[in-house]
Amino acid sequence: MIRPTRRVFGALAATLMLGVALPALAQDIRRTPVEGFPHAAAWRLDDGVSRPVVVILHGADGGTEAGERFGPILARLGYVAVGLPYYSPDWGQYGPPKALPELSGSFVDIPVDQLARLRDAVAAMPGADVERFGLFSGSKGSEFALIAASRYPWIDAVVAYTPSDLVWEGWGLETLEAEGTRSSFAFDGQALAFMPYRGFVEGLLAGDAADLRAIHENGRADHPEREAEARIPVENYGGALMLIAGEQDAQWNSARQARNIVAARQAAGLPTEALIYPEAGHDLIGDGGPRQAHRSGGTPDANAAARADAWPRVTAFLARALRPAP
Repeated sequence: MIRPTRRVFGALAATLMLGVALPALAQDIRRTPVEGFPHAAAWRLDDGVSRPVVVILHGADGGTEAGERFGPILARLGYVAVGLPYYSPDWGQYGPPKALPELSGSFVDIPVDQLARLRDAVAAMPGADVERFGLFSGSKGSEFALIAASRYPWIDAVVAYTPSDLVWEGWGLETLEAEGTRSSFAFDGQALAFMPYRGFVEGLLAGDAADLRAIHENGRADHPEREAEARIPVENYGGALMLIAGEQDAQWNSARQARNIVAARQAAGLPTEALIYPEAGHDLIGDGGPRQAHRSGGTPDANAAARADAWPRVTAFLARALRPAP
């Protein structure tokens, strides 16, 4: 068996971070666990006003960090912000202990339809208006969000940072000697058709020397016959969509993937707001000045400039898409 080391696991986890958000004050914000969803929580202003719901979908880093960072920010902007942890990396003896034992330890067959159950649970919370329902997502979370949006008509708005137009291969301990056999996502108990990688395990062993973008692009080039089945049918989603991507993304080719999404929706007569930054990489979520982001691509200055341009557009987009009906 090919065995990743602790050092390799740490490098992989660092390369797959969703991003770092703006700091936010927690004053006047209530945090409430979501019943039936381990480690999920909702943040809202404690003022009794009925507000739209925005679900935060983390990337391949997993865990609770995305919700804990973005929940207070989105709550202060006027939403019931719900962090949905759905994955907690588990590499057994080859990595650090699994942080959240109740969650899937492999990024394999993650059930997208858990979002419908989450909506039902949040609907019972005071002040949560699930008739105005949005998703705020990044990287693998954007893949999750777009799959869900293509299937659920009650999703009104999606913000998808560094998105994918395809469902990709999954990974985990059980896939180390079975590359190309498992999907990242499932729906209604069925694994979704996916695009395989080329050389994921080699990349895992290579650590910092791995070219994650090439692992995706080469896999796609190897399997043109799987493109149609693996494609996320974004034209089935009639709601508001904003994409944010960087041409220099070192994780995967999010700019190409965003353009494919725009083209598919244009062909169906559906508008899409797409922000594609020529010099930026993967580290585009939130706001803030230059910062180091492991294996993001782009430069800290270019990424900061893209965030500064995108963030007010993202907040304005959500306000438009989730405003009360006239």
